[in-house]
Amino acid sequence: MTGKIKAETTQKPVSPELPPAQVPKLLPQPRQRRRSSMVLSVLLVLGGMFLAFQVVNRLSNREAVLVITRDLALGQPLTPDNVSTTMVGGDENVAMVRGEDLHEVMGMRAAVDLMSGTLLQRRMVTDQVTPMADQQLIPIAVKPSRLPARGLRPGDRLSVMFRPEHPTATAQGPSGSVEAVVDHTKGPDNDGLMVVDVLVNRVDAPKLGPLAADGQVALALLPRRP
Repeated sequence: MTGKIKAETTQKPVSPELPPAQVPKLLPQPRQRRRSSMVLSVLLVLGGMFLAFQVVNRLSNREAVLVITRDLALGQPLTPDNVSTTMVGGDENVAMVRGEDLHEVMGMRAAVDLMSGTLLQRRMVTDQVTPMADQQLIPIAVKPSRLPARGLRPGDRLSVMFRPEHPTATAQGPSGSVEAVVDHTKGPDNDGLMVVDVLVNRVDAPKLGPLAADGQVALALLPRRP
């Protein structure tokens, strides 16, 4: 009896078995959501392909054209120092001068003021050398103090006014002046004078010539025509 009780007391208790862990089941993704993701991916790929096509197409349409590399005033000639070539995309609406035509415009003169970086067009240059048929060129020597502080540039419009004390001034009408365009400036010379070559109409040249030689004129800067 005692041995039986002792055997029972030494027997280890049996632990209850734990239920197996339950793994949560993943819900299947709705078919509509998967389809939307596929459509979005296809659109992104097609968009990238379209952008790449546009870039390649633009690069393939680039051509060499002429560009102004230094500021040019009206009347100044085109030289290798102020004209070069650059690559741009072709545009049928812009009549640019092709790089291969550089020799055709070399030596021609600016028909308008040209700023550095301007793409050259045919209408911006001319082969007419001043003075033209209806013009005459007259040099005027003036003191630098009688010129605008900024100086004068080719293409500037001037009102050449006759000095009031000169008797010829009253005979030229109420204005006592003629309109002129600056062609070139130089100086000061040994006498400290600036020489301004101006273009005037042939009708006004006989009036202005003698007065300019005697220094009986004053220069007034006019606005440029638009």
